[in-house]
Amino acid sequence: MSTGGKVLVVLVTLLTIVWFGLMSMLARLNTNYGNAVIQGETALTALEQQVKESFEKLRDMENEVENSHFAIDDDRTLLRLEYNDQVKAVAETQESLLRLEGLFNTLSAARTETETNIAKRKKEVADDQVKLVKTSDEVDAAKQLNSNLLVELSSLRKSFQQLSEANRSVAAQLAKSEKLRDVSHGSPLVTGR
Repeated sequence: MSTGGKVLVVLVTLLTIVWFGLMSMLARLNTNYGNAVIQGETALTALEQQVKESFEKLRDMENEVENSHFAIDDDRTLLRLEYNDQVKAVAETQESLLRLEGLFNTLSAARTETETNIAKRKKEVADDQVKLVKTSDEVDAAKQLNSNLLVELSSLRKSFQQLSEANRSVAAQLAKSEKLRDVSHGSPLVTGR
């Protein structure tokens, strides 16, 4: 063999050894890579599962937060309604209190006015009693005067009846008289002149 062939054989042998080394490293690398890929896939699957669980937990937490917000809103609404009812009750109580104070003031003023009126009425009754006694005395005096006037009237009536009878008898005597027979219109007997 020539030198070039020997060099070539040595090179081919060396290349074969290098080739085997490279193949073995490649096989080891493939094995390591396959293990790494398997481990990566396992880790990826675990991570995907964790992400899925995290999303579910996040969704559950969001639902809890939303339910908590709804519950808080409901509680706040109930508390607001209770507060409004209390404020309304306080306002109604204050209004009733003011109304009662006004009624009390009105009743106090009416009581004072009634007491004043009662005092006035008592004074008026006392004055009326005095007037009644005075009027009763005046009535008694008027009755006495009336009875005196009736007696006088009776006396005058008797006198008038006697005078009337006397006038009739005088008229009857005149009627019998011949001088006064003229009863024509315009005569002194008719006209009285």
